[in-house]
Amino acid sequence: MERTTCSGAREGRMRALQTTLLITAVAGLTACSPKDGFKSIVAEVSGQGTGKLSKYDINKHLMNKVVCDPWGGENPPSVENGIKASLFYRGAGVPRYYSAQEYVDLATKSSQSLFFSDINVPTRMFSEGFSTQTSEVVKDDAGDRLIEYFGLKFNTTLKLRPDQAEGDYELGVLADDGVIVKAMINGQMRPLILNDGDHTTKMGCALSTLNFTRDTEIPIEVTYYQGPRYHIANVLMWRKAAEAGKDAYCGHEGNEHFFDPNNGSAQKQPYKDLLARSWEPISAQNFFIPKDESYNPCVEGTAPVISNFRMLEVFSEGVTLVWRTDIPSTAQVLITDAATGESVVTHTDNMLRDNHEVYISGLVSGKTYKAQAVAVSADLGRAISAEILFTTP
Repeated sequence: MERTTCSGAREGRMRALQTTLLITAVAGLTACSPKDGFKSIVAEVSGQGTGKLSKYDINKHLMNKVVCDPWGGENPPSVENGIKASLFYRGAGVPRYYSAQEYVDLATKSSQSLFFSDINVPTRMFSEGFSTQTSEVVKDDAGDRLIEYFGLKFNTTLKLRPDQAEGDYELGVLADDGVIVKAMINGQMRPLILNDGDHTTKMGCALSTLNFTRDTEIPIEVTYYQGPRYHIANVLMWRKAAEAGKDAYCGHEGNEHFFDPNNGSAQKQPYKDLLARSWEPISAQNFFIPKDESYNPCVEGTAPVISNFRMLEVFSEGVTLVWRTDIPSTAQVLITDAATGESVVTHTDNMLRDNHEVYISGLVSGKTYKAQAVAVSADLGRAISAEILFTTP
């Protein structure tokens, strides 16, 4: 098998493989630039074991591009449940925005995909930032942790739980800062809640009710933005009601009005009043990911145990790595440029095996890298190995 690098040099290497897959991974770096630690990363995956194909396309949601419930939600009830979100942030030197819609329309869209189990964040302090499944913190253009001046666009589908009665439901939201909720009505996404702009935790109420039968599925879009640190709040609620927008607390606001952010977000009397009037946060069982997402990658399945991870061979622009897992799983490698911190997760052939071998080409000669084995089991359990440090000749 002949491999051609960006410089035109060729390296021949014959390898007997049970299964071989050549896929280019997205490195997010300028190809063939001498300063980069990667060129065009290509992974050849092989190994021994059951050889059964995973029912999920693991390449659709690479681990270094997925952020799971950064606000501390629970494990999704199933692979169908959840909310997909896109992240938008201010670029360097860009003035701040003052509305949720401005972030979606004007700000920089992150390459990360965020998945949430629900939208239930009582007023609290928020300063830790977003971490991907590989524990990398999402940063803005200046390299700072993203903890303020960002927007999120949530997409999900609402359904009733088996224990809920059919009928008309009104939605409401407690948010700091702005939020806009849209729903699919008569085939079009139409505004349902307008609670945008800079403000403390404020109750926004729906303009109209939504009718739900047992089989109703209504796509919704929630656009939210966080202004200056440190308070954050976003609680999407509903109740069965004949009309919308009539609650006594519609438009009421205050960061210590509904919850106490200095005391573990303890419920205060106005929030207890809402619960007494049949309001409830929409539960994780009511949210279903958009159909084009296929599955929620943040479901916590049976995690494989990785053992005997080692480097078999190293070349001027490539490396062969092998390892075992105690249960069949897919094989990927997280490669990090030790000097810059830039990282890439290689693609997989989606085959479930317990003996794994991955040959990676497209590295740069004379560079030091960190490598970690990545394993995903049949039910989406995930594991990452300890690091191996190596330098290409």
